[in-house]
Amino acid sequence: MAFHTVGNYTFQWTDLHLPREKTDPLRHEYDTLGHDAVKKLQQIARELKRDVAVKPTLCPGGFDMYAVLRDHHSEDETLDRLWRELHTVPEWVDWEQIQRGQKFFYRYAAANMVGFLLQAFFGENSAAPGVIEVLMRTGGFSPKVLVRRLLETFQHLLQVTSSLESIQPGGQGHTTTIRVRLLHAAVRERILRLVETRPDYFDVATYGVPVNILDSIHSITTYSCNPMWFQLPQMGVFPTEQEKEDYIVLFRYVGYLLATPIEYFASVAQAKATMESLLLHERSVTANSLIIGHNLMETVKDMAPFHISEGFIEAGSRVLNGDALSDSLGLGRPGMLAYACWKGHCWFVRVLALAQKWIPGADDAAVRYFRMTLYDAIVNSRKGLGGRLSKMDFKYVPEMDKMTKREGSGRGLFVGSFIERPVETFYLSVFVVGVVFWLGIASVMGLGLLRVLKLYGH
Repeated sequence: MAFHTVGNYTFQWTDLHLPREKTDPLRHEYDTLGHDAVKKLQQIARELKRDVAVKPTLCPGGFDMYAVLRDHHSEDETLDRLWRELHTVPEWVDWEQIQRGQKFFYRYAAANMVGFLLQAFFGENSAAPGVIEVLMRTGGFSPKVLVRRLLETFQHLLQVTSSLESIQPGGQGHTTTIRVRLLHAAVRERILRLVETRPDYFDVATYGVPVNILDSIHSITTYSCNPMWFQLPQMGVFPTEQEKEDYIVLFRYVGYLLATPIEYFASVAQAKATMESLLLHERSVTANSLIIGHNLMETVKDMAPFHISEGFIEAGSRVLNGDALSDSLGLGRPGMLAYACWKGHCWFVRVLALAQKWIPGADDAAVRYFRMTLYDAIVNSRKGLGGRLSKMDFKYVPEMDKMTKREGSGRGLFVGSFIERPVETFYLSVFVVGVVFWLGIASVMGLGLLRVLKLYGH
């Protein structure tokens, strides 16, 4: 079996991997049930507004798709079928295992959050052409609104991992996942209607149907597989086989709710092979990738209160994604200070993971702490969502002449000192302590060796 290297990751091709002959047709498959349901929901919304004259090519704004589905699903066969599917728990779901999978996210929260931002957003999303083309048309990746969009993504991630009740039918995470599915269907329906008017608006022949099945599979691999084999190991954290299985089962269920075929995540081995297949087939940088990558960098760098530097982001991205992809995305080559801070981050999450494994009660304490702290920071804080949970509304509606452009953040240049970058200051301190520690170990071993040599020399 052949070996393949993509970025800093090498794998061996097996019978479980998916050749292009299997993945390419998935671009033209999509969630037909969700698609048909959204069109019906739009019709009901127009009727409720007593505005039946509204053209079906327009998505009526100002209505909650989930609420209409919840309140009117019994009135329509398509809506009722979707509702029953979403509230039927598959036989393979083991709630205890899913609960363990939820804990995995918080157990390695510091590594998971950084990995998700630098590898999933900068690496995966920026180098997935079909996804990029959809993002270019929604306007959600303009720096003016991108912070909110990132927070909404993290809100969904936190809700599906916050508690068992949250991901079970009727819970917050379950409901938000349904909202995401409806949002994806609404985006797809809108773009396809625009294509009917102007076929060159979106290249369906090349990129497939917008928000297609391949995109959904790619999304689930990004959430569930990349941390296991792509992100955490490069930070010195190595999940156990049980942790891998638990986390993948959690997102197999999330994928089920999002109409993602579950057979691609039927086992740990199959999920890993699926991730690697898409990594090999789908990673490609286009001109629009550079726009999305630039806007993401402009949004994240120097953002208060942590003021993470561009150099730290570049160093982490290069380690996680490889120099070739980073160069093609236009990322700079940072200096030694940035890499020292990144190494400090890796040492910190590595030591934290070991402490949670060896110290009784440390793991439960860490899970509780990060579960509470992250939710407060992202959902409740003024710098986050301000306590107003997103309903995943269809805010960024594709329009015929609207495309995301390369933009600046609008923030002035950061003129503070390095010490005003608290995260990097902390990680640099960890790096310095680590270097001193290892130098001390080396000195002790060297002195011991000299004594042995001196003893035998006599």
